[in-house]
Amino acid sequence: MDLRQLRHFRQIAESGSVSAASGVVHVAQPALSRQMRALEEEFGTPLFVRTGRGVLLTPAGQSLLVEARHLLDEADRVSKYIRSFGTRLSGEATIGLSPTIGRLLTLPLAQCVRADYPALKLRIAEAFSGTLLEWLQTGRIDAAILYHKPVSGSIQSELVGREPLSIIGGSDAIPFPARAEVPIRALAGHSLVLPTPQHGLRKMVDEHVATHGVPLDLMFEFDALDAMIAVARQGIALTILPESAVRPELASGTLRAWRIGDPALVRPIVIATASQRADAIGQREIVQLLRRVILSTAQESGWGILSQSG
Repeated sequence: MDLRQLRHFRQIAESGSVSAASGVVHVAQPALSRQMRALEEEFGTPLFVRTGRGVLLTPAGQSLLVEARHLLDEADRVSKYIRSFGTRLSGEATIGLSPTIGRLLTLPLAQCVRADYPALKLRIAEAFSGTLLEWLQTGRIDAAILYHKPVSGSIQSELVGREPLSIIGGSDAIPFPARAEVPIRALAGHSLVLPTPQHGLRKMVDEHVATHGVPLDLMFEFDALDAMIAVARQGIALTILPESAVRPELASGTLRAWRIGDPALVRPIVIATASQRADAIGQREIVQLLRRVILSTAQESGWGILSQSG
């Protein structure tokens, strides 16, 4: 028994006749019939019942069809995985980015793929981290940059850095001294806009303020980065973000930032890959691509990654 015989057996079983299968696999009917007789002799039991209209599976044939499908699917998976080592990244890859990371990394990723991975079709899916994790688990995306290490056997992750968070306000907002580090307790009494509780940045802030017993005046919950920035820019409320997410606004002076300190509030930067999807595109290459873009962007743009190990 070999994989070719199993493929031909599966096709005959699914087609219902040797003649129909012959046209699909492009093998002459007598040769297919000989292969099936050889399988029956090897197993010592009939696999088909021949009829005037074609063939029907015996109980043994039905059991072999179930096992053959599993074996052939696994053989295809292994073949794709091994071939990926020779072709580097090719085909399609879908990478999930949060809105804050997407603002920073989408262009460098596109430039890197165009220059070094011309055979790769890159897709970017943008969502908050809670949604990205769900997409990884369901196989909708191949990889994502998250703010925590997922606890899941189906997801592999690598910590590549830590990014400090800051209080962000409009240019007319002067609640704190310029360029000062501000403790989280200083936010008491100030209106805030943050994402909804299921998202990573919000969870991090909630845990931090709970640890330090700080009551927050949460006026708005927006799952839209642009809306959060607009509210902060207009001076309606303060928000908490990494400064990398609002670099253009900070540079133009439409927003101000105060780094959170005493203690610092930092978020991990984690590359996560979905093992059920990575075989076809090369999991190690995807991780290398993301790590390379993250670290080069940090070096070239002054992105404030505090650590690259952990």
